[in-house]
Amino acid sequence: MQQNSKPVDDSHQTPKTPGSPGFEPARQMAYMRRAVKDNLSRKIQAMLNSCVNCGMCAQSCHYYCSTGDSDVIPVKKFEKLTRLLRTHFHPLKSRLPFYGSKDQPDEQMMAALYKAAYEDCTLCGKCALTCPMGINTGEILSLARAMLCSIGRLPSGLVHPVETAFEVGNYLGLTTQDFVENIEWIAEELGDEIGVEGFTIPIDKQNAEVLYIPHPLEARDLPFLLMYALKILYAAGEDYTVSSYDFDTVNYAYYQGSKDNMMRIARRMLDAREKLQARSIALAPCGHGYRVMRWEAEKYLGKRFDFPPVQSIVELIDRYIHQGRIRLEKNKYEGPITYHDPCNIARRGGVIEPPRNVLHALTSDFVEMQPNRARNFCCGGGGGLASTGDFGKLRVTAGKKKAEQIRQTGAKIVATNCFNCMTQIRDLSKAYELGIEVKSVVELVSESLIM
Repeated sequence: MQQNSKPVDDSHQTPKTPGSPGFEPARQMAYMRRAVKDNLSRKIQAMLNSCVNCGMCAQSCHYYCSTGDSDVIPVKKFEKLTRLLRTHFHPLKSRLPFYGSKDQPDEQMMAALYKAAYEDCTLCGKCALTCPMGINTGEILSLARAMLCSIGRLPSGLVHPVETAFEVGNYLGLTTQDFVENIEWIAEELGDEIGVEGFTIPIDKQNAEVLYIPHPLEARDLPFLLMYALKILYAAGEDYTVSSYDFDTVNYAYYQGSKDNMMRIARRMLDAREKLQARSIALAPCGHGYRVMRWEAEKYLGKRFDFPPVQSIVELIDRYIHQGRIRLEKNKYEGPITYHDPCNIARRGGVIEPPRNVLHALTSDFVEMQPNRARNFCCGGGGGLASTGDFGKLRVTAGKKKAEQIRQTGAKIVATNCFNCMTQIRDLSKAYELGIEVKSVVELVSESLIM
């Protein structure tokens, strides 16, 4: 991996929005030019110049398959960035004294880029598996996001959560005291359920085998979801702990397009492991949180972590079953059960067979979506769309293809391994009257445990 010597800037603040004092057009251009310099890799340059206009990417994009709108075909989306780069950010022409495009891009061009980058693409990467040239529109539009983020042009749902994570340590603003009190309450409830008097959940335990990082929504609003995971860890006899310093798998800065902001949040998790000297990290179900910690953080740093690879809890569960550390009651849930592959965990993260191994241990009535695994369609809730209320209608429209996939399976339960995916599929079920239950793999396992 190429070494990136740029340190994480902990003093960085979210950029001012356009129009605020001191944010004149010249400064906007300077910020965007810096973003291009920092993020326009040779790989992206090659992809920008490799399209043969075959149109094969259309059928891989859930936006196009759901709407039939030719403007959302992947190549049409990244052409908006290509046009902007060639007109205003050409590495040579834009510096020539007689070149006539030194002015800031007009509002129409910027609005089109914003729509393509933040509204019409979830960065799912499915198009790259269809394109004969291997063009990944999601990676290309990540550059567009970096440029827009540099001038503060962001969806509202990607601003406040990042600022709160910087200020408090998690995107919900949950205090350490509240987290600890909730964990203690969960321990009481779980102790009553499993019949263990004085049951405790280890907090800030030194030298544990596994540091488990929950999703803060579990700790604040959905404690029973966190209880499911902790029950599994207990049943497996895992040497684990949770951290009162970091209890947030989420990293919305990744969807902003800011690598510095992304690493500032990721660094907190790494520091938590270092403080506790835990051997490894396991994450609650969160697609982009997993992708950042499993792949993006190491790419940014230009080196491997000095501890075992970060794992999703579903990978741990698969290992526990294989090793005989947990036993499950098979067919407790009436099928058919199908599985939705989260883009950032499956296609972009490589976790494909472990959840299927788990589901086959849970049910004799498992049915695959078509297509599935790495070629499964995005649910439409990724890319930060699920975090922005204004995008609700857009999410449901773009998710029509996923709804069709689910309906064709005849499944009664859709299992998945990502909070955003669960939220989106529940919305799709309501909008398209699918009549399904949406469950986390963790919940299904916990409720099927033979203790």
